[in-house]
Amino acid sequence: MPAVPNVPSVPRRQVAHILSKLHAESGLYIKDIAERIDLHHTTVSRMLKGEPCKLKAIYLDKLCDIYGAEDAVRRELKVLAVEAESAHGWWHTLTDTESANQLGTYITLETTAATITTYQNTRLPGLIQTPEYARALLRTSPYLGSEEVEHNIEIRMGRRIALTKPEARLDIILDENVIRRFLAEPDVAEGQLRHIIGTSRMPSVRIRLVPFEVGIYRGTETGPFSILEFAAIGNLNPDPPVVYVESGVGSALYFDTSEQVARYRKSWSEIERVVLNAPRTRARLTEIMQEVSR
Repeated sequence: MPAVPNVPSVPRRQVAHILSKLHAESGLYIKDIAERIDLHHTTVSRMLKGEPCKLKAIYLDKLCDIYGAEDAVRRELKVLAVEAESAHGWWHTLTDTESANQLGTYITLETTAATITTYQNTRLPGLIQTPEYARALLRTSPYLGSEEVEHNIEIRMGRRIALTKPEARLDIILDENVIRRFLAEPDVAEGQLRHIIGTSRMPSVRIRLVPFEVGIYRGTETGPFSILEFAAIGNLNPDPPVVYVESGVGSALYFDTSEQVARYRKSWSEIERVVLNAPRTRARLTEIMQEVSR
């Protein structure tokens, strides 16, 4: 019999998120649920908390029957449960650029993370985008109509709540290329620059820039990435960190083994060697904004 994984992988967390939502909506007690599926109540509790336990398909089916879950939710739970049996990186396939359901895994991680460390050299991270920038970006997708674009902007703007948590920390490094790219959009540029500067002054946020003059620098072989770290809750140990990487068209990759996370931490350390500090970054962004507004 294979051993139960000793770390809560990303898929296991997502199973817990879905089950917890279904359970809360049901209004039932955990002990009542456990009796109906012939499990100990601590096992059901572990499923709902994302703690290590066997996620057997037969139990998930019974839970879905009790909660009245839709067939799509039932299928998703079973796929995630298979992935949860190994604590390796895994692919999360998207059918379009962004939606509430398809970004559910990442949003769950983002809203529960104590620290988010992000490097970007292609576009601005969603947490610091203005609606105008997000709209210009989403309109480049051949898969989204105008209504879907606006819906996704609402989702993206709603994610900003992660910045308001007193215990949260957001650390962003941007390649100057990201800034220069959207300067070609005059209706977007000044407002977006002003927003980045304002956000960078929040006590929970640090934004730094890799200036053009450093040339080619180390640490970029991994491409853009985010490292999400979590705080301990009550008597429980903190969940292990997770690396999120957008990879290719319509897919994302999550890494949660210590070796994988260490690789991205090393990349971050290399990139940090060439950044402007936060005050110098604000000064550089202010200079650029003044150029744009002339």
